Amino acid sequence: MTEPQELFVISITSRDRIGIIHEVSKAISELAGNIADVRQSVLCGYFTMILLASFPPKVTQRSIERKLAEADSHSEAVIEAVVRKADESALNFEPANLENAYVLTATGHDRVGFVASITSFCVTHTINILDLSTTVSDGAYVMILVVDLSGCPAIGDVRSDLMKFSQENGIKIVLQHYDIFRALHEINLPIR
Repeated sequence: MTEPQELFVISITSRDRIGIIHEVSKAISELAGNIADVRQSVLCGYFTMILLASFPPKVTQRSIERKLAEADSHSEAVIEAVVRKADESALNFEPANLENAYVLTATGHDRVGFVASITSFCVTHTINILDLSTTVSDGAYVMILVVDLSGCPAIGDVRSDLMKFSQENGIKIVLQHYDIFRALHEINLPIR
C-alpha cells in the first residue's frame, strides 16, 4: 500500500539562465517529491514556472521552502519561490474535457486594455480560459487562448457575438475547435 501524499503548488520566478529547471527539480526529488504537472515559460528574460508536486507526509511547506532556498544559494540569479499546500479540491480536480475546448486567436494593434477586452467578452459569455499566451510583433498584439465553451448556451450565439465584438473593437478573431487547431499546427517529426 502506498503512503498518502501531500500536494503542493510551487511558483518559481528568476532572471532566465540555463539550469533553473534542473536546480528546482533536483531539490524537489531530494525531498522525494514527484512533479505531477508543470507549466514553464520565459517572458521578456524572466523565467516563470508553476508546478504541482506530491511529497511524503513528513515533508512540510517549510522544508520545501528551505530546500529551494538551498538551491537558490548556489544560483547565479535569485530564484524566488512561493510554496503553497494545495487544498483538498485540487486532489479531486478533473481536467477540462477537450470535447468543448476551442482555440480563440485575437490579433489587433497593441494597446492598453487589449487583454481586458477579450477576457471581458469571455466572462460575459461564460467562457472559461484554460490557457493563455500573448506576444507583440511589429505593433500587432496576438493573443491565443484555449477556452472551454461547455458553459455557453449556444456556440452559434458565441460566434455571432464574436463577429460583432471583432468589428466594434477592430480585432481580428478566429475561433476553432481545439482538435482542428492541433491538427493544423502539430509537427510530427519522425524519431530515428
